[in-house]
Amino acid sequence: MYQKNKSAYRTAILGILTAIIIIQNFVPLLGYIPIPPLNPTIIHITVIVVSLTLGTKDGMIIGSVWGITRMVKAFTMPASPFDYFLWRNPIIAVIPRIMVGFVAGYVYNICKKRMKNDSTAMIISSVLASLTNTIMVLGLIYIIYGETYASLLEVDFSNLLGVLGTVVLTSGIGEAIAAAIIAPIIARPLKKFRPQK
Repeated sequence: MYQKNKSAYRTAILGILTAIIIIQNFVPLLGYIPIPPLNPTIIHITVIVVSLTLGTKDGMIIGSVWGITRMVKAFTMPASPFDYFLWRNPIIAVIPRIMVGFVAGYVYNICKKRMKNDSTAMIISSVLASLTNTIMVLGLIYIIYGETYASLLEVDFSNLLGVLGTVVLTSGIGEAIAAAIIAPIIARPLKKFRPQK
């Protein structure tokens, strides 16, 4: 009975949050805040919630759903010239999103073993997972498309690292704070409904 209930719980959470990820990608303002060139996101919070609630593997699955959906949007509904080369590349669109799920789940598992306060463990893992997305996406953009990206931004390539660093300190920190506040608030009640042995 426990395994059956656990499977039903997992299927329900994955199904609901997969649907939310898809909606967030395609409905304006629900997933991305339209501040070019990168558009800050809150979708990573959904991935983090899955990792905190169901575990690392399921977080990585939902992260891949996010990345693949982002690629589909870039091919079918490109919002800017950046979509044509940034988000059609699976290395940039998918890998960092999978790593969000991995870092959230892995760090949470380590922290909850070492801390008595579950909320603190959730906050730490949420912040690190959020920053993983920001730093990996920007780092891969710099490595793969640095000169093209600098050209589109109309900045000299030698100044691009400074520009990307500013994005980390503004959008990246904002996204991390949002994740630290919202992800535990959503994950905590979901965990209470998890089937017990």
